[in-house]
Amino acid sequence: MAAPKRKAPRAVKRRAPIPTNLSDFLSEKRGAGEENFLGTVRTHIVEKNKADDSRRQDIIHPSEMAKSDWCPKATFLRISTGVHHKQSFGFQSLNIFDTGHESHRKWQNRAWDIGWLEGMFKCLNCWDKWWDKSPKQCTYCKSRALEYAEVPLSAEDTHLIAGHSDGMLTPARSLLEIKTVGEGTVRYEEPERLAKYKIKLPDGRDTVDLPAMWSSIKVPFPSHIRQGQIYLWMAQNRGLDVDRMTFVYESKFNQDVKQFVVRFNPAIVAPLLATALDIKERIAAKDAPPDCVNGDVCKQCKPYLESSDGEDAPRRGRRQALDEDDAEARPARAEDATQARGRHAGPAGEPHGADRRQADGAVRRVDQVGRVRRNTASGSRGRREGR
Repeated sequence: MAAPKRKAPRAVKRRAPIPTNLSDFLSEKRGAGEENFLGTVRTHIVEKNKADDSRRQDIIHPSEMAKSDWCPKATFLRISTGVHHKQSFGFQSLNIFDTGHESHRKWQNRAWDIGWLEGMFKCLNCWDKWWDKSPKQCTYCKSRALEYAEVPLSAEDTHLIAGHSDGMLTPARSLLEIKTVGEGTVRYEEPERLAKYKIKLPDGRDTVDLPAMWSSIKVPFPSHIRQGQIYLWMAQNRGLDVDRMTFVYESKFNQDVKQFVVRFNPAIVAPLLATALDIKERIAAKDAPPDCVNGDVCKQCKPYLESSDGEDAPRRGRRQALDEDDAEARPARAEDATQARGRHAGPAGEPHGADRRQADGAVRRVDQVGRVRRNTASGSRGRREGR
């Protein structure tokens, strides 16, 4: 009788020995071909930001208007030529932006939980979108998978301005702006304040007394006030019952929080609106651009003057945002079902394609905006009211 055939032994891959102590575990080197998670994420985030063209470039953004060094000439050239010289950001900056976005969602959800949050809401199940106040479920499909779509504001027809406010607090008759504040924020907004709180370490290195610097912030930064005033002007033109802006400042280094309340002041926005109107009229008439903020050329308008054909920058016109009825971006739905609901528009004046995809640009303080006086309430979390 023939002996049974035996299978050839399977080749066994030798695995690296498991480290036996913490020191060896932390210092273990990756083998050839193993992926580096952090390195892969860094590359992905930077490349994703470079390819992102969802931010509209055919309008004037309130965040750019609020900058003390806003260049109307650069804004005019960006809109009239359709060329956007997008600023490049490294991984650390993009990480900071994402942290700010997460802070926005956190405070919006808290306002939602207490029933104060009003604005546009979006169902993640049926993709319906409607204006509401702190809803518990989608009124169409009854799903609880909802997302806050902020407060879209627009004066595009009159001044070519459009944007989003972070929220609307109905009981307070206030819009909401959430800002994360760290050393870099103060360095750009108020460099003189940062210099005041620099200290010398025993080894000779310079550092910043962050707790003292944070405690010294008693009013919002001027650029934030200007931005908030533009939002309030658009909101009132839209018919929203608001007359103040509530700023929530959250410290990046210890998560302490401050609130400031600033009332609407038409005198602050008047010169900004005049400049925006001038840009709109020049574009419509195909006229010459307005003067540069420096009188000649600055870093904002310089790229357009160096490259008039714009071959080195992408052309970006009016885009359709993901929250609109884009057949490629959202599930198809019956025409009659859409018409039957008839509640997507919300209050008049919602801008098209104004879905925010990046943090508002940094702004530098060089001047005082209005008079902001401290209320009688004291403490770091006390309420401040500007007039």
